[in-house]
Amino acid sequence: MGLSWGPGMAPAWELPADNETPCILLEPLHGETGEALDFRWTSMNVPAEGWVRSLELGRHVSLWTREGVALFDVTAFVRVLMRGVPHVGLLAGDPAGRRYVVTRHGEGLALWLLPRDEGQAADAHQAERERAARQEVEAALARAEQTVSALREAEERYRLATRATHDVLWDWHFATDRVRWDPGTGDAFGHATAVLEHKLGWWGERVHDDDRDRVVDRLVEFVASTGDVWSEEYRFQRADGSWAHVLDRGVLARDDEGRPVRMIGSMMDVTERTRQMETMVEEARFRERFIGILGHDLRNPLNAIVLSARAQKRRGPLECTPEQHRQHAQRIESSATRMGNMIADLLDLTRARLAGGIPLRKGPTDLGAVCQQVVDELSAAYPDRAVAVDVDGKAEGEWDAERLAQVLSNLVGNALEHGSPEAPVFLRCWAKGEHQVLEVQNPGAPIPEELRERLFDPFRQGEGEREQGRRNGGLGLGLFIVKEIVQAHGGTVEVTSSQKDGTTFTVRLPRPPRPKAKVKAGKSRTRTA
Repeated sequence: MGLSWGPGMAPAWELPADNETPCILLEPLHGETGEALDFRWTSMNVPAEGWVRSLELGRHVSLWTREGVALFDVTAFVRVLMRGVPHVGLLAGDPAGRRYVVTRHGEGLALWLLPRDEGQAADAHQAERERAARQEVEAALARAEQTVSALREAEERYRLATRATHDVLWDWHFATDRVRWDPGTGDAFGHATAVLEHKLGWWGERVHDDDRDRVVDRLVEFVASTGDVWSEEYRFQRADGSWAHVLDRGVLARDDEGRPVRMIGSMMDVTERTRQMETMVEEARFRERFIGILGHDLRNPLNAIVLSARAQKRRGPLECTPEQHRQHAQRIESSATRMGNMIADLLDLTRARLAGGIPLRKGPTDLGAVCQQVVDELSAAYPDRAVAVDVDGKAEGEWDAERLAQVLSNLVGNALEHGSPEAPVFLRCWAKGEHQVLEVQNPGAPIPEELRERLFDPFRQGEGEREQGRRNGGLGLGLFIVKEIVQAHGGTVEVTSSQKDGTTFTVRLPRPPRPKAKVKAGKSRTRTA
């Protein structure tokens, strides 16, 4: 994308109304695609007005003829407008053989009708005026050449800047409402590898729905203001449909009356930077929550162990009854078990975050046997609760039995912990197509919608769970670990919850070819009271 003429680069002279050399100012007429097709005069001095009237010329240059011959070459005028290089020609059909000069002036052109040679002048005074006019035209040409030279230098700097960056450089012309994109050494987010030209609406359609109103409204407000620098960050759609985070900046040029004429800017892809910043913020929040929750939750069972040990030490073996000994030992064992569960969860969390997932040791597994084993272990921890197991058909496959026992222990344990105490918990296992389905359902109050969206995030617990002191309160990692284990098997886990049907967790595992070797159950990690 090359630089074209912009506001502020016009030759430093205005229409010389008192000069006797005819001078006409012309403005371009653009087609639908932005190219100049014709010119029409906007103003002229008195000598030029007399010349135009004598030939009965209209406003459009393309219609200026003498005896059927066009007076000027409109194509040459277009080249002057595009390149800024003045054009000198002979006035067609003029008996005196006069010449004309066309130069860039503002956003249009200035047409000078040069006088005849001095020898044809009526008198010396007229010749002097003509020489002065030529000198003025030559000075104007010199200034125009300086402008063209400055433009060439600016264009060269622009070209070098384009080669040095992967940013998309854009140029918005308000007269045509068209934007030229130059991808530089990139591919313009997959839309083009060469200069691309489009309407402004094309860009707006590719701004993310959640960002479009904000970005477009601020751009409109900026153009209507008196500012000259605009900047926004938003999401922009790539050609493949994905989204890039971009930093878009532009500089607005205005005319002498403050009206917007042209805006040039660059669009930088900051997707990776945005992702890194989000990761850093998330990691900082994670560390803060990790330390806070770990310090809070590990302190409780540790205090129970310390207090029990001190009580045992203070009273001595002769002062404590067998029942007190049993209570102290049971409290120490229960607290140590809770701490062990927490540490195991932390190890699984570390594996999931740092090692790219929880490792598996797959082998021939009977999920029916795993379900029954988990229910037996949890029944010992919850003797007053009922858990119904329903295994439909064979449930054999190649899975990690211990990890799936951990999944079921977490899901059934949560159902027992949070479900209605009077209602049983249902554990179902059946084959469906190429998947094995595990379902844990319990009646009771539904999970709030706002919690359901973040239920499988680490360190998530039920609302007020920590304050209410659940019997098996942990770090809030159980469902996060469930999701990681299921995904490591290539499966999915989802939850539905309503007042009518209660809460249901559904696990779908792909069924590999059924192994011939002896299948086994797993050793579950059951949380005890």
